[in-house]
Amino acid sequence: MYCQACGAYNPAGSSACLKCGALLISEVDPAGPKCRLHPERPAAGTCHRCGSFGCSVCLTQKGAVWLCADCVARGSALPWDERESLGTWRAWWRTSVQMISSPMATLEGAKPEGSLGGSLLFTLLSTLVGYGPTLAIYLLIIIPAMLWGASKSELSIAAGAMVSAGTAIYVVLLLALQAVGVFILAGLDHLMLMMLGAQPRDYSVSVRANALALGPSLVGLVPVCGLYVFPLWALVLRIIALMTLHKTTAGKAVLAVFIPIVLICGVCGAGYFFAFAAGMSRVFR
Repeated sequence: MYCQACGAYNPAGSSACLKCGALLISEVDPAGPKCRLHPERPAAGTCHRCGSFGCSVCLTQKGAVWLCADCVARGSALPWDERESLGTWRAWWRTSVQMISSPMATLEGAKPEGSLGGSLLFTLLSTLVGYGPTLAIYLLIIIPAMLWGASKSELSIAAGAMVSAGTAIYVVLLLALQAVGVFILAGLDHLMLMMLGAQPRDYSVSVRANALALGPSLVGLVPVCGLYVFPLWALVLRIIALMTLHKTTAGKAVLAVFIPIVLICGVCGAGYFFAFAAGMSRVFR
């Protein structure tokens, strides 16, 4: 058979191309599903983006995924889905840039589903880039100031060590909270979409939407300022991602994101009010 990626001939039964190493698609089940564009041909697989069946002629390999002719015509797959060939950091960078520059086009061309592990990895990398530069700047300012101001006394050295250790612990906790938070937020988004009658896709799609929405964390490379910009930007992209990947309306996506925020703020506000009222009643008793 001929390799769909490079065109080289390979002996029958080969699972990978002997020249370029690409996986080979063979038509081995004539009684199975048929190609969408060529009904007379058995399907060799499905498009990783839209899920349609295709024969070995119609399916084209793009990095680590296979795409049908229509999806190839719409553009390349999401770089993050091609990280096996691009490399993890390069795939993250390209995806983040696309999410910043053209989120709608990027998400409309991407497959909705993604592995939970891949979404989690994207979240952790975004968190490191978003918060890391600012934390590093703070450390470079605070620790030398402590050492210089106290003339390198044992107390200042101990304080610097405590700050360094505290920062390391903070980073670990931040990554853990972000990892847990992306699944919790996705769960809330998914639940609200169901309650709003949006008929969302699988829960993994909501997790993927929340993860990809962190693309603006790239702005965190600008220390201090970027840290306060990208969370709000990510909130907007979260709405766009839910709307696009779940194929729902903008109104339902907005409500799915903001109803839990309003409820949580309302509960917290009510709690603070009653606590304040109780404290004041004791003062004036």
